[in-house]
Amino acid sequence: MINILSSVASNAPVIDAVSQNGNLRMIAVQNGGFDVLDQRPELKQPGIYACVADNNRIYVGYGGSVVARAHRYTHAPARPPLLVFIVGNDEPLTLSEAAALERITYQAFSGAAHSFFNRDEPFGAPIELDTYAKLQRDWASLMPPLSQIVPALACPWIEPSHVRIPKAHPMDAYHEEYLVAEKRGLRGVLKRVHDGYLIQPGSRVRCEPIRSAGNLCHVMRIESRYCGLLVPDHDQLRLTRPVFRPTLTSCSKFVFTTGETSIWAPIRDQLPPTAA
Repeated sequence: MINILSSVASNAPVIDAVSQNGNLRMIAVQNGGFDVLDQRPELKQPGIYACVADNNRIYVGYGGSVVARAHRYTHAPARPPLLVFIVGNDEPLTLSEAAALERITYQAFSGAAHSFFNRDEPFGAPIELDTYAKLQRDWASLMPPLSQIVPALACPWIEPSHVRIPKAHPMDAYHEEYLVAEKRGLRGVLKRVHDGYLIQPGSRVRCEPIRSAGNLCHVMRIESRYCGLLVPDHDQLRLTRPVFRPTLTSCSKFVFTTGETSIWAPIRDQLPPTAA
């Protein structure tokens, strides 16, 4: 496990920094700094927090008043060794932007192999692609000052979690199977693996999720477009890399933005890729 606490560059109770582009403010609190949080009005606006425990596990959260949301840590009998707040600097974040930034932060920390108290990955919030791209620039702009204060938390965002492919299982080669589904000009191809399915590159994906698809479906579409995982192809989107999903329902959600599973059928009229 990465030792985050040993990387903290100062024992000052409150460490304040601003991203290089001036859009985000980071306030790191430790030791006696918890007693002066009421004197920081900027923490009463939307933002995120990262709580680092004694064992270096992290909890990432967000709230409309981020200091109020973190109350269980700031007023606990045993306070955490380190609590990092991130809020808007010149302009406050909206609540949706804070939720999106929470997911970006979690994915960045996860990509650096940090351990979490969070039960699941945060869902984020559906926002416009341009707004999401701005938040990504803001997070990247926070890395230089963060690397001077808590180097172990200066984790660039690399990719969304659904791009990370599970390690191949020895039995996958013996049970190779491909599935296909087509609907209204869209076409998805899956490869069955031990823990779920890999949606194959070249699959044609719905551009805009249907209204009832749910927030997570919208969020995954936004971050997939941002990182080039999905690229425009006429009035659809084309998948450029494999995507792992654990169930057929989640595959349908990604390709068609519906939960249908009966539309997937085995491909029986072509040689498997390993025989090509």
